[in-house]
Amino acid sequence: MEFVTLTEKEFLEYSEKSPITSFFQMPLWAEVKKENGWDSYYVGLKDGKEIVAATLLLSKKIKFFKNMFYAPRGFLLDYSRLDILEEFTKGIKKFLKDKNALFLKINPYVDYQERTVDGEIVPDTERNDLMDKLRSLGFVHNGFYIDQDKKTDLEPRWISVLDINHMTMDELYSHMRKSCKWRINNSRKNSLKIIEADEENLFEFKNLMKHTAERREFVDRPLSYYLNMFKILKGENLVKVLLVEINFKELLDTSKKNLEENSLMQKELKEKGNRDKQLKELELERERLEEKIGVLESTIEEYGEKKIIAGGWYMLYGREVNYLFGASYKQFMKYNSQYLLQYEMIDYAVKNGYQAFNFYGIDGNFDEKSKGFGLFDFKRGFNACVHELVGEFDLIIDPFRYRLYRCSFAFYKKIKKVFKG
Repeated sequence: MEFVTLTEKEFLEYSEKSPITSFFQMPLWAEVKKENGWDSYYVGLKDGKEIVAATLLLSKKIKFFKNMFYAPRGFLLDYSRLDILEEFTKGIKKFLKDKNALFLKINPYVDYQERTVDGEIVPDTERNDLMDKLRSLGFVHNGFYIDQDKKTDLEPRWISVLDINHMTMDELYSHMRKSCKWRINNSRKNSLKIIEADEENLFEFKNLMKHTAERREFVDRPLSYYLNMFKILKGENLVKVLLVEINFKELLDTSKKNLEENSLMQKELKEKGNRDKQLKELELERERLEEKIGVLESTIEEYGEKKIIAGGWYMLYGREVNYLFGASYKQFMKYNSQYLLQYEMIDYAVKNGYQAFNFYGIDGNFDEKSKGFGLFDFKRGFNACVHELVGEFDLIIDPFRYRLYRCSFAFYKKIKKVFKG
């Protein structure tokens, strides 16, 4: 087998067909990262003329140190073939030394052990053979984090994925939880409309992300970040950004019409007599409608007749659709817009021949009292299965300078935390 530098075309053809590829391992992702100062390389391992391993390598100069390399969600190879992993790593090491590398970071799209929809471990599925092999090749594991708040990995180790391969929407819907089905159906009664975003209204998604970041306490990116990614990927149909608009005026008119019908039904029942139970139910419904009308009138006065209340950012590559970012305004979550959004995008994935719908990051803590349980439970409602990935590894090329770098980085984070406090 021979370690080689690949052309972009060679790499793309291999990447698109890999069963463990992701949008992180596509040439246009290198273009996205280029705007942030990252260089890129494509390398592979050939057995004769056949490529048996490959990866996109991103590289960036660390101030006062050498170059950091990163294979996002790489390598792309058959991880049951540890001999291929070993040969590829040998070639990678030589390549990195020639490129004045400090270390290489990888976080393969490979399960450490299988999990169920509820997060329960499937016995005897651990990949200890792979973990041992990576360590023997010089990779240093960065740990098995559980809570997202405590993660230091660049990408989530815990993700939620719905298998849609050879499935119809009716079949997928039948396996969803009752609470999820109810919310999907309820969302259809709330005068919601899905709009596909373009460059002109992408700021609406940014506004949603800003609100969600403040609510869930994470750092959001500037509008320029989203615009750059959108411009690069949209032309090749590798990204889809959807917004959910609610029509408060339409919902108000429907509620008023329902109230009129309620009054007519009450009148008819009173004329018939002996309808106390039905009248009581209608009276409760009338009170609910009057309260809803009052809330909607106040909402229209504050926000106008229509408003964007939720959005989703989806990456389309390889075998899966990836739900990368999701955002919504807390005060309008009762309209269940995110449920409609995911259902419609799952339907899109099925119709366009994708094999999986990746809900992306969750916590690995499945206690109902945990901070991240709500997000996990939302994704579990669609019958998405938990995937516990092997995590993040560093392949150290210059041990002495790597130790200096880690100490310096730890000191920087402490200082930053002090000033932030």
